[in-house]
Amino acid sequence: MNRRTFMGVNTMGALGSTLPARLISAETKKNDTIREPSKELDVIDSAGIIILGGGPAGCAAAVAAGRLGADVLLVERYGYLGGLSTGGLVILIGEYDRRMTGLPNEFVNRFLESGEARFNEYINRRVPDEPICNPEMLKYTYFDMAEKAGVRFLFHAWAVGAHVVGDRIEGIIIESKSGRQALRGKLIIDCTGDGDTAQWASVPYENTISSWSLGLDELLTNVDFDRYKHFMKYKNEEWKKIIAEARKEEVGWAPWETWRNDMAWINTSSPGDALNVKDITNCEINLRKRLMRHLDFFRKNMPGFESATVNQTASQIGVRVSRRIIGEVVMNVEDLKAGKYEDRIAMHLIERGGELKGLPYRALVPQKINNLLYAGRCVSTTQDAQNVVRGISACWMYGQAAGVAATLSVRENRSPRDLEIGTIQAALRRQGVKI
Repeated sequence: MNRRTFMGVNTMGALGSTLPARLISAETKKNDTIREPSKELDVIDSAGIIILGGGPAGCAAAVAAGRLGADVLLVERYGYLGGLSTGGLVILIGEYDRRMTGLPNEFVNRFLESGEARFNEYINRRVPDEPICNPEMLKYTYFDMAEKAGVRFLFHAWAVGAHVVGDRIEGIIIESKSGRQALRGKLIIDCTGDGDTAQWASVPYENTISSWSLGLDELLTNVDFDRYKHFMKYKNEEWKKIIAEARKEEVGWAPWETWRNDMAWINTSSPGDALNVKDITNCEINLRKRLMRHLDFFRKNMPGFESATVNQTASQIGVRVSRRIIGEVVMNVEDLKAGKYEDRIAMHLIERGGELKGLPYRALVPQKINNLLYAGRCVSTTQDAQNVVRGISACWMYGQAAGVAATLSVRENRSPRDLEIGTIQAALRRQGVKI
């Protein structure tokens, strides 16, 4: 019998291994720990502003700060920009409104000019102001705008810790193929989505776990979406029965439109804790199985999907809720609707069909740490408010405000919490933001 030798151990192949069981698997004991030896880390780069995470908030923060002349280093764990709006296949810019200004308006116009985006029709209860974009074009657009703003990049690097001295973060610890290393920055903007620095720097926060915390999206091609829309509109009762059966069979939600008529977007949800690696792993496995059941079900039952096939599945899990920092102010729905925040840094749609309302700067400013800002879904809100202002368009707004405030903070050598709100608002207006 053919035997192979690997690292001095004789084996007989995968199915007939002669390895003892104790060498194949290890027992996990309760309260088992391993002590990691301490070591000095090489500081491989430094910047005036370090942005952790290149999703919608991180991209907006980088562009805004770069255009003001800041030295910006954007750290991203994947090899592309856009986060859930690209790799997560969240291709619908939810809660966008044509009255929005600043970078949200600029991003959308760039997407539309590319010919790879369009405003959606009234499908599945969405409003027609919300753009749908080709995620690959978004990756390029984000990168092009950030690069032209003078932003530097560090891809394939995952921030895993912070070196905190007193009330400041003096260094960010990263891991990559180059090993465990460190970065230094005068000011840190956390755009990780999960607010990871809050754990490392003991910033007060809350974590939410819900029945729809996680998701994994998919794009189908070879779809006749016009035929599907016609069926939904003119045979709506039959369409409702098929969708009800899909839910009963737990195969997923109704298909959504994309920027092309021969494609469909499949959006999913799943319970789980976005901060628990085992929950994320189970979600990844279970949702990929569900997406295949979804494809099979709609091929057999839904007009327009008879020849559908998978174009791509998301390369990263979609997270809707996780950490929310407890900042200088905690946004709540009542105050947002009433327009009570005077330190507003953007105007956002709180109720569909309603007026734009102000988002407060203090929700980006954490307690305890004086050279740190947050942008993205992890800003300071109640859970109800986060559900309203966690979308891509809001993340763009937080990001632009954080980038501007961070630049002013470094330039004036003042903590972000000590900046005059009027100075921040004036700088945002010069970048085209109406407040």
